[in-house]
Amino acid sequence: MVNMVSLEDLAKREYEVEGRKLRPTKVWKVQPKGRKGFVMALFKTPDGKTVRKVIAKVDEQGNIIV
Repeated sequence: MVNMVSLEDLAKREYEVEGRKLRPTKVWKVQPKGRKGFVMALFKTPDGKTVRKVIAKVDEQGNIIV
């Protein structure tokens, strides 16, 4: 079964980033023409480093799939 959610729902979750559970500071959808898309998130680690990570996929219709 496909589990579809919104960007706001993804922004409230915690993700494993560099061995820590972090919440994203920014979440956005990337969907290039003719290709399947993905949801990218920006994380700020406690040591001040900024990390980008793909957290979900996007289908051809633009629905977010977890």
